[in-house]
Amino acid sequence: MKKLLNVLLNPLGLEVVRKKITEFEIAGIHYSVDGCSVGLTPQGERTGLGAVRLIQERGFKQLKILDICCGVGIVGLTIYAKLHQTDHVSMVAFADINIFNINSLKRTLSINGLETEIGSKFLYWLSDGLKSVPENVKFDLIVSNPPHFLIPDFKKNDFSPGRLGGFDPQWSFHRDFYQACDRHLSERGEVWFLENSEGAQESDLLPFITANKALRYVRRIDEPLLPGFFWMITQRV
Repeated sequence: MKKLLNVLLNPLGLEVVRKKITEFEIAGIHYSVDGCSVGLTPQGERTGLGAVRLIQERGFKQLKILDICCGVGIVGLTIYAKLHQTDHVSMVAFADINIFNINSLKRTLSINGLETEIGSKFLYWLSDGLKSVPENVKFDLIVSNPPHFLIPDFKKNDFSPGRLGGFDPQWSFHRDFYQACDRHLSERGEVWFLENSEGAQESDLLPFITANKALRYVRRIDEPLLPGFFWMITQRV
């Protein structure tokens, strides 16, 4: 049957291969992710744990959080796993441009018994940046380990889904995000982006923040869990 399927789908005789589902566990959350998703990223858990530390240090309560460029949801779900039994977090939402990432997130929510909370404690959107995120849903915190490598020519590289998700050509994601994010923030809303100094510096990204008069750049915080990474903290004015 498999040989017949390959003949029908691929007349050149090349074998059609579907990557298998990968499973792993972080902070008590069992993940089941598609081979075409970004999968287990090296910074995901530590980004989530760094955000947990900052939330606790700042004493935030009842946060509505958006994990943007969420991949398979590791950052947001790590925050949820560590804080859901406290009053720090009331809702976690997710947005990503990759349909395989969103499908993997949905599968993970289901196998962890969280499917019934979709629409209340959990929201998700297939979205290019913020474009498909409704403006009537406001967030107290938008957090991400976003794409932070500038690349002029994709044709010169071979990419896996994980590598591809790390590039921000011409800083287009950052530019579009900071231009629109104030409309998605509550009155106390903040943006916490964990940037990689190997790919981006404050001087690269700060002009996109200051161009939006509804935003105020607060400060840089180096992340001890990820040497070379730093948080850029921005508030809605």
